[in-house]
Amino acid sequence: MDSQDRINFKLGAKSQILDHIGFYILLSILWIALNWIGGMVYERSANVFTQTLATNGGTTISGFFSFGWLLIIAGSMMRAGTRLTMIDIDRGTAKLDNPIQRSFKLFDNGRYFLGWIFIGILIAIFTFLWSLLLIVPGFIKSYSYSQAFFLYRDAVDKGEELSPLQAITKSRHMMNGNKAFLFIMDLSFIGWFLLVMITFGLAGLFVQPYYDMARAKFFTQLVVRHDEPQATVAGDDHDDDGMA
Repeated sequence: MDSQDRINFKLGAKSQILDHIGFYILLSILWIALNWIGGMVYERSANVFTQTLATNGGTTISGFFSFGWLLIIAGSMMRAGTRLTMIDIDRGTAKLDNPIQRSFKLFDNGRYFLGWIFIGILIAIFTFLWSLLLIVPGFIKSYSYSQAFFLYRDAVDKGEELSPLQAITKSRHMMNGNKAFLFIMDLSFIGWFLLVMITFGLAGLFVQPYYDMARAKFFTQLVVRHDEPQATVAGDDHDDDGMA
């Protein structure tokens, strides 16, 4: 993939979101709200914790910390469903209807949900281990593993057997030569995320779906190009390392 692909992904995503802005706001509103509320609860709990060391308040403070994290985790689950829906829309296999219902797509299949959990745990472990060497290797590996869950979902839909660990390995192989591309595309959204900050999150109703749709388009093309005969041959010729 090259810079023109990056431009095309972003232009296509922006056009898609603007043409159906109401649908995408409703599709994303739940995870955005859960993350925002969870972050507020967690931040407030952290402030309280630093202001008091009274032991009789420890349980309450701990409860607030836990509740904040639960909301953030719930938001992450909803975002996974939103991203799956966007991939399906980009592929033409889903309609622009029932946005709230579609945001729960992670729960449409028990294997989706369990795969998301196990892949997330494995990625966290592997990334942490690589980060023990230096921050940079861990950061690079996070991009290597970034498509694992979507590949796992595709395998489930096709009736193929793909374990969470195999999905991570497959993502690592497919991201060879594409990590820098995705990283640069992410960097190109910095200005948009600054806009979200200065508008106190309001701009996120457009920016977050825009970003997620651009990533959905990246995944769609990654799979298409990898499945082409010449890409398959090239992908079998080498590996970047022997460790996940």
